[in-house]
Amino acid sequence: MVGAASVQLAAVGPARWGYLPRGPVPASAEALRRLAEWARGQDLVRLRVEPEAPPAFAEVLRGEGFRPAPALHPTHTLLLPLDLSEDRLLAGMKPKHRYNLRLAEKRGVVVDDAGDAAELARQHQATADRQGISAAGVDFYERRLQALEWCRIYVARHESEALAAILVARFDGRAYYLFGGSTQVKRNLMPTYAVQWAAIRHAAAAGCSGYDFWGVPPGGDPSHPWAGLWQFKTGFGGALVDYAGAWDLVLDRRRERLLAARELLKRGVKRVGGLRNIR
Repeated sequence: MVGAASVQLAAVGPARWGYLPRGPVPASAEALRRLAEWARGQDLVRLRVEPEAPPAFAEVLRGEGFRPAPALHPTHTLLLPLDLSEDRLLAGMKPKHRYNLRLAEKRGVVVDDAGDAAELARQHQATADRQGISAAGVDFYERRLQALEWCRIYVARHESEALAAILVARFDGRAYYLFGGSTQVKRNLMPTYAVQWAAIRHAAAAGCSGYDFWGVPPGGDPSHPWAGLWQFKTGFGGALVDYAGAWDLVLDRRRERLLAARELLKRGVKRVGGLRNIR
């Protein structure tokens, strides 16, 4: 066997295309050739791959006729190894993070993994409102709870009041922090730190080898809009990981131009709708 991949098929009008999130596995030139052959047989307009491969793999992709494309998954992330004791995990954090975890525990913040999609949507909406971005609805999170092999919503509470929530999935021995939010009510109790630490501890106890924070800004640029996110996530320790990003193989140039035009129009309508929602 050359490799494996999960291919998601989508259509815009009569044009169909395929997308491989974090695939193929393993990433190789031969696997790309086999996928291209399969895609032509399916009459796909294009094939988009986003392999879990280092940036150097870009040369292989380019050599097989692929071109850079907009990434759907984070190109830069933070991976925390979990094959460590709790003491060593704590030792790997920044001192301020350890202090905040002790503070949350001392002040009575508790965390459970019995949250529901409505609570996560409420917490994330509060974060989105502060940042001026759009937020997904309850159904978006509910579908992931139902479809993913292992998926839980962790909620940090104080005196039964929900203060922060995150959605964590596990697959193939790794945990992924995918979504989260906080109302910032009682933020001085550090619930966002407590909820992450609970998810990390549970993943380690379940035998996961790593905890993926699912996206950080590139290079730790302090002027980046996500600089605060960088400070928060990297404070838990772990190693920065860069991927090659997303790449397209165009199989039918005429129909792909039509597909690209329709996608551009759809994104424009979505942006206008988002601005209307913000107002």
